[in-house]
Amino acid sequence: MGDENLYSGFETIRRNNRTIYVNRAFRNHSLEQALLGGERQLQQQFELSRFESSKFARLYKFTARFGGVDRRVYFKQYLDRSAWDFIKHIFRRSRARRAFEASLMLAERGFQAPVVIAMGGCGSAFIKLENFIVTLEVEGAKPIYQFIADKPEQLTKEQRRRQRSLIRTFGRIVGRMHAGGIFHGDLRLGNVLARQNGGNWQFFFLDNERTRKFRQLPRCLRLKNLVQVNMYRTEGLTNTDRMRFFKAYLEENQEIEDNWKSWGAKLSLRTNLRLGRSKSIS
Repeated sequence: MGDENLYSGFETIRRNNRTIYVNRAFRNHSLEQALLGGERQLQQQFELSRFESSKFARLYKFTARFGGVDRRVYFKQYLDRSAWDFIKHIFRRSRARRAFEASLMLAERGFQAPVVIAMGGCGSAFIKLENFIVTLEVEGAKPIYQFIADKPEQLTKEQRRRQRSLIRTFGRIVGRMHAGGIFHGDLRLGNVLARQNGGNWQFFFLDNERTRKFRQLPRCLRLKNLVQVNMYRTEGLTNTDRMRFFKAYLEENQEIEDNWKSWGAKLSLRTNLRLGRSKSIS
C-alpha cells in the first residue's frame, strides 16, 4: 500500500513546524486548531479526562462535535522511552505515524481498529519533538477480558454459550490475521475491544504502533502473539476454553494444523516461562 493511497482519506494541515493529518469524514475546525497549537492548547479548549496509560504515553478522553453530533475521542501523546528511543526516531517514523499506518492497514485487510480522527506532531526534518494520534471511541465495546467470568459457576447457560462464542470467534480472527501475515505488537487481551452486533462479535485492535504486515509471518512472531493471548488467567477461562480458541485458530491456518501438538507444547512452555518471569518481577 503506497503512501499516496494510505493518506488519501486525510487532509494535510501545516503551521510552522507542526503537521497534522485530519480524517476528511471527521472535520472540526476548533479541534484542528487546538492540535496545531499542541497539547497545552488542547487542554485549554477541551475538557480532558486523563486515563491510565504506560509511562511512555499520555492518554486523554474528551468530547468533540463532528457533523453536528458530539462524539467521544481519545488523544494519545507518545513520549520517548529513553535517550536511545529519541535517537532512533530521528531516522524512523514516529510511534504515532506507525500506529496510524498500521490501523489503516488493518482496515484495508478487513480487520478493525478505532477510527483515526487525526495524527500529527511537531518537529523538524531531523528531530521529532511531539507526536500524537486522535481516535474515535468504539461505542458499546470493552476489553475482551471483561466478557470472561472470574469463576465458571458465575455463568448462566446463556452466558456460557456467549463466552464460548466469543472465544471461538476471536480464535478465527487471530487465525485470519496470522494467515494474512499480520503480527500484532501486543495481543494481550486488554489491547482488543469486543462488542456484539446483531448477535455477531466484532473486535477492535488497539496499540498498533508495532503491528506489521509480512509476506509470510515469522514463526517466532506467530508464537509470540499466541503466548500474549494465552497469558490471561482466571478460573472462568478453562483449559477447554483455551483449546476452543486454538482449534478455531487452526481452522484458519491449515499449514500448521498437522503439527498442532508441537505448537501446543511450545505455546504452553513459552506461556509458563512468561508467567514465571512476570511473577518474579512483581
